[in-house]
Amino acid sequence: MMNDLLIKYIVGEASVEEISLVKAWRAERVENEQEYRRLYTIWEHSKSPSSGQEPDVDTAWAVLQHKMQQTAAPVKRMWPGRWKNAIAASVALLMVLSGLFVYQKMTGPREYTSDALAKVISLPDHSTITLNKYSKLVCEKGFNKKVRHVRLEGEGFFDIAKNKEKPFIIDVKDINVTVVGTSFNILSTKEKTEIAVESGIVKVVRNQESYTLRANDKITFKRNEDKAVVDQIQNSLYQYYRTNTFVCDNTPLAQLVAGLSDAYDTKIEVRNALLERQPITGKYLKADSLEPILQKVAMTLNAQLLKQGDVYILK
Repeated sequence: MMNDLLIKYIVGEASVEEISLVKAWRAERVENEQEYRRLYTIWEHSKSPSSGQEPDVDTAWAVLQHKMQQTAAPVKRMWPGRWKNAIAASVALLMVLSGLFVYQKMTGPREYTSDALAKVISLPDHSTITLNKYSKLVCEKGFNKKVRHVRLEGEGFFDIAKNKEKPFIIDVKDINVTVVGTSFNILSTKEKTEIAVESGIVKVVRNQESYTLRANDKITFKRNEDKAVVDQIQNSLYQYYRTNTFVCDNTPLAQLVAGLSDAYDTKIEVRNALLERQPITGKYLKADSLEPILQKVAMTLNAQLLKQGDVYILK
């Protein structure tokens, strides 16, 4: 049980409670700390690539096996008599199971998730992904071998490291996005999937229909509609979750309200169709609380702001 926790702790998969248990266990006895350091050393040596080269999981696995044999051998000499074989076998089995756990972590799909806050992720290929809250990115098995294949749920901004030999492929529902080195935002909800390109070239495929997007292009796929809508990025409001600033430049109020509602997890209603389409220009910091922002918006548009329970109303 403790060895499972140690492995999870070492590879960064332990929960807050498990981290506390491991820390307490390490502090309990000198032998415990030594055991932790031994497993940590095996992990570091098994995953460390040669200088200037990409990590090779097969080589790492071979190193790990070699280390397991090295650590198992001294055990046989510590307990003479009939118990030595059983003890050595137990230690060897433990190391094999631990090694398999590590090997799976190194070669299997790697999942990244965000909770109530946006999260920045650095991938092994030096690409950087910013996940909006409650989103998930899965790096498929063999990521950065021949291709860089991931799956996205929710919203994320991708700043992809350039590598013509290893295209970066993103699966979003029934949509396939392929790039070499570029930056773009993908938003996927129940109602639509939207891709906005900031730099480079992005190839998008859905139902055998292919689209090529360049800087400032945006494509939108709506649920139950086969035809995509391609147009230009009108504003940078979508960047709010990574810049912490709501930037409006003749932006329809409905778009700002949607962003504010998502960012603050608060329902906001605009009870006037004309007001929804009203353009607004300005910058609002996410560090501020919601109500002062809405007060500024109401003042700018000569609108009235009300609050009924937990719902804000503009009219």
